[in-house]
Amino acid sequence: MPRVDDEKREPEACEVCGRHMLPGERTREYVTPDRDRRAVCDLCRAQAQRAGWVRADFATAAPPTEEPEKPERPRRRLRRRGPGGPRRGASESPERRIRRALDRFNDSEHRRTVEGLTRSLGRPRVAAITPAESPQQVRLTVAWDLSWYQWMVDFSGREADVSSLRSGKDVRELGAADRAWNARASEDGRLQLGQRSNGDREARSSDESA
Repeated sequence: MPRVDDEKREPEACEVCGRHMLPGERTREYVTPDRDRRAVCDLCRAQAQRAGWVRADFATAAPPTEEPEKPERPRRRLRRRGPGGPRRGASESPERRIRRALDRFNDSEHRRTVEGLTRSLGRPRVAAITPAESPQQVRLTVAWDLSWYQWMVDFSGREADVSSLRSGKDVRELGAADRAWNARASEDGRLQLGQRSNGDREARSSDESA
């Protein structure tokens, strides 16, 4: 059987969300539990993995054999380092949590999406906020003139999880908090906190007046 290159750019549409790829984006090939091959965009990888889909280059010709179940070992109770010591993040400042979220995003594959779009559409505007209703989460918004994308970094679990939220075409679809541009993106797609440039201030004023 010929090997299928999962890095190819075709087909031009994601078979999870149905969205056509923008310049700089690409799909990867996944294999479903039924052994069907599907093209998946960067924004839908987490959803595909939750559904049991596997990257085509990691899938084998035959389903793996089941291993015998191992008896569970009793879990050790973790000791606190001090009496009444708070959990990590309980007293963490929002700015510190946002900086950790940006570092986690930069280490994820989602950074490559921003990198590819930046090469095609130029430098985006970036907003990183901690929603009042979810203090253990950080919402990242990256916007260009023709499109915008959102990701969520969740610190509620043992490890921070980065997942895609949604995307759109017009920044006016976003709330005011998600248009408070307080960060920037480099050419390689890495996000970092930083003062807004004059262009971002003008863009924000234009968004709010629209």
